[in-house]
Amino acid sequence: MRYPLEGIRVVDLTVVWSGPGATALLGDLGAEVIRIEGNNRLSRQASAKTTRAMVEHAGWHRNTYPDGDPEPRPYDRSAIFNWHARNKLAACMNLETPEGHEAALKLIAISDVLVENNTNRVLEKLGIGHESLLELNPRLIVARMPPMGMAGPMSNYLGYGPNFNSLVGIAAMDGYEGEDPDSAGENYHMDEAAPAGLAFAVLAGLWDRDRTGRGGLIEFAQAENVMQDIGEYFLDYQMRDRNPAVLGNTDPSLLQDAYRTAEDDRWVVISIRDDRDWTALGEVVGDADWLSLGGTRAQRQENSRKLRDGIAAWCADRPVDDIVTRLQAARVPATEVMSETRLLDDPHLAARDWFQERSHPAVGTYKYPGHPWRADGFDLAFGRALPAFGEDNEYVYKGLLGYSDEQYQDLVERRLVTQEQLA
Repeated sequence: MRYPLEGIRVVDLTVVWSGPGATALLGDLGAEVIRIEGNNRLSRQASAKTTRAMVEHAGWHRNTYPDGDPEPRPYDRSAIFNWHARNKLAACMNLETPEGHEAALKLIAISDVLVENNTNRVLEKLGIGHESLLELNPRLIVARMPPMGMAGPMSNYLGYGPNFNSLVGIAAMDGYEGEDPDSAGENYHMDEAAPAGLAFAVLAGLWDRDRTGRGGLIEFAQAENVMQDIGEYFLDYQMRDRNPAVLGNTDPSLLQDAYRTAEDDRWVVISIRDDRDWTALGEVVGDADWLSLGGTRAQRQENSRKLRDGIAAWCADRPVDDIVTRLQAARVPATEVMSETRLLDDPHLAARDWFQERSHPAVGTYKYPGHPWRADGFDLAFGRALPAFGEDNEYVYKGLLGYSDEQYQDLVERRLVTQEQLA
């Protein structure tokens, strides 16, 4: 069965999470995604230079690596990187050298899409700004992901998810109930919200190219993309001059919270949407004085703290499965707050074969998250093993770019093309 993007080649110049997550989704749809990675700089992510000493003394990213050990080749052993490296190829091209720059232009000339999420001036500094690339390949779709867009007074701001979440206002409401904003720690929502939006934009670009025969630029400002998730708060401020409260796990419309259970560090979340849910909760709980305080929505809003304290006391005496099973049977929204280890054992995810075993030459075989969606009528790709650094050099240089054996070997001998990061 053909994949939707079979025959589409994507050049991946992305880093960290939002960009690599987007190209992973394009790879899921069958595109040939080729990561260009330099041998002289960090092109994977911050944890790629982690040492045993850093882990032992500070616990730095311990859980990122198998058995907590980043060595050898930490850039190949990062679980976060390997998660979004599915369906990708990896080729070493140092764009700061004439040879790497030339190879990259040759690859871009025979590709359909280029995706990058670096700071606003990186492509231009490397001599591959989108205007010159579109002259080289008029059918190319260049997808750029600057956090604050490519123009305007904030376009050159530097940072990553938590910084721009603060700038657009997400951090103003992200914290524990009654505490200061951002009291719950860093929030990376911008990074997790961008991949699907960018992948959809590329699909739209490909559709438009089919109609017009031309590629073009996609300017995907990540901050603008994430602002839509809190649009009602912007309207609330504009219309009522009201800033959002820090609500923690609560909700302005629902009676909702997370509750500790009788089992060690296992929690449930319960939401009461309406009077029917409240009546059903009461039938499950039985005789409790506090139930009389929540018969109407207005009462539930007025007595929210007392009601949640009552639910918390009821949950504290019971195991997770008992709470969830009884409330779900009564059609009250309730479920466990799942830890990573609990997710691995979750029967629902197991029944859907969501976790997939993937192999990596420097790591071995582990379970990784699967596709975020399924579709009728076509499959999603989950083919080859995860790529080691530079694993596909020979295929890209000799198979796609037409380098002779002698030309390729010269680059290898001069360590311009390697299968390891040199610095």
